[in-house]
Amino acid sequence: MDGMGVVLHVLPGYQLKLSFRNGSEAIVDMKHRLHAVRFGRLASPELFQAAKLEGSEVVWDNGTHCIRASINELLDSMQMD
Repeated sequence: MDGMGVVLHVLPGYQLKLSFRNGSEAIVDMKHRLHAVRFGRLASPELFQAAKLEGSEVVWDNGTHCIRASINELLDSMQMD
């Protein structure tokens, strides 16, 4: 759990599960975002599986590529689905 009280779980099918201190959970489906320039590199299963929390951001970093998205950005993107 990070300082915000969030736990990140990487799920199959390019999904992220965010569990919050208050018991709330959110499933963020990233499949549709893999075609966008911003998240296109996450189509690599190895890179997607490398997701971790750093403060209020989800970070994918394989040493060559680093992609960051704030938790708020990911939660906001759920409204577009």
